[in-house]
Amino acid sequence: MRRSSILSLVISTALGIAIVADDDGDWTGSGTWGLVAIALAYLVIGLARGELRRPRVLWAQLAGVAGFGLVAGVALLVDPDVGRYVVAAGWLAHAAWDLVHFRAKLVVPTWYALGCVVVDAFVGVSLAW
Repeated sequence: MRRSSILSLVISTALGIAIVADDDGDWTGSGTWGLVAIALAYLVIGLARGELRRPRVLWAQLAGVAGFGLVAGVALLVDPDVGRYVVAAGWLAHAAWDLVHFRAKLVVPTWYALGCVVVDAFVGVSLAW
């Protein structure tokens, strides 16, 4: 494993622990809109890096933004007890999305995708807990 990946794992684990420790129980704020923001981050970073020149990759990122946005919207429309689990599932799904990007070495740097896997998993599990 590369040094940047190990550093990413250490930092993202610390960040994940800090996020979980600072949980105020209100998932409707950063928990919900953070899900949309991280999907948009992949789109913006991919555009900046020139990774979205291939139509399939661009459409996949656009679908990701739409899909995670839909999850956030649904979470806000359903019963709050159910919505919390919908958002948790969205964060865990984004962790899987990150893992796909890490393995494919596309759109974002691998250290970024790896760090996102860890943070997203922490957030998803903490919301479901």
